[in-house]
Amino acid sequence: MRVLVLFSGGASALPFMVGGEGYEVIGGISSSKSAPGISRFKSLGIPVEVVDIREFYGDRPLRDMKVREEYERRLLSVMEERGWEPDVVACSGYMYLLTPVFLSRFPNRVLNVHPADLSIVEGGRRKYTGLGAVRAQLEAGEKETRSTVHVMIEEADQGPILVISPPLPVEGRSPEEQQELMKVRCDGPAYREALRLLSEGRFALDERGRVYVRTDGEWKEGYVRMEG
Repeated sequence: MRVLVLFSGGASALPFMVGGEGYEVIGGISSSKSAPGISRFKSLGIPVEVVDIREFYGDRPLRDMKVREEYERRLLSVMEERGWEPDVVACSGYMYLLTPVFLSRFPNRVLNVHPADLSIVEGGRRKYTGLGAVRAQLEAGEKETRSTVHVMIEEADQGPILVISPPLPVEGRSPEEQQELMKVRCDGPAYREALRLLSEGRFALDERGRVYVRTDGEWKEGYVRMEG
């Protein structure tokens, strides 16, 4: 299984993605020319390209989704130029919403990791979504945090859940400290497990977006929840 990584910062999950038996990270694309993850890719000998989103936008507002579509077409053209034909696109700290221009090119094959347990629901909606999810969890008095690997859809943090990471106790940390430690204790292990199971053909998705996991030869609706 060929995996391409999109990132905007440190691509902290990358070390957990490499070395799997059933898949290979074939390359990465950074949305920032100053992203620390660029050197991480180079140190691992993995090809990396940069398509700086702020330079692409220029004076245009970053929330202009028409320009975002143009930007994503540029990402796709870079992939074509490099001969990258990924089976899965894995976002690791990629900070921008993807539009149907990109998502439709890889239907149900774009993944993201979010620093919260997206199975927690309140009022019929996922409780801890968005950029401030870790702070919201700590302010709500949660005793532990988890990360969720999910299939990306157009609506942020609302896609089908594949894997929920092991828990990380809060232990009096600040939101910033908790989130930094989650990158190693939660994000990375969950991504590694999700890619392993995908490469083994153990996930399925129906037309309603319901996830099924094959365990002991049987398909069961649900997701994988890691412990310990």
